[in-house]
Amino acid sequence: MFKNKKLIRFGLTLLVCLWGIDFTIGYFQVYLESAAGIKWVISETWRTVLLDAPEGILVILGAIALYDFTKETSPKDASI
Repeated sequence: MFKNKKLIRFGLTLLVCLWGIDFTIGYFQVYLESAAGIKWVISETWRTVLLDAPEGILVILGAIALYDFTKETSPKDASI
């Protein structure tokens, strides 16, 4: 169905990796603050990368999937 499978696979892999990193950082922030009272501050740049980049990746992958799904097929392929 989709012809850009490599691009979609790369985007989903990047998305999962960024979510994993964001979860790990959030977990350690809560753990350090509750266990040792250490407040671990992440810079705004990294917070933006970890929160806004996955959303952008999902939008781009959705646009690619929608384009591939709604693209007109040739008459030869339509008869198959």
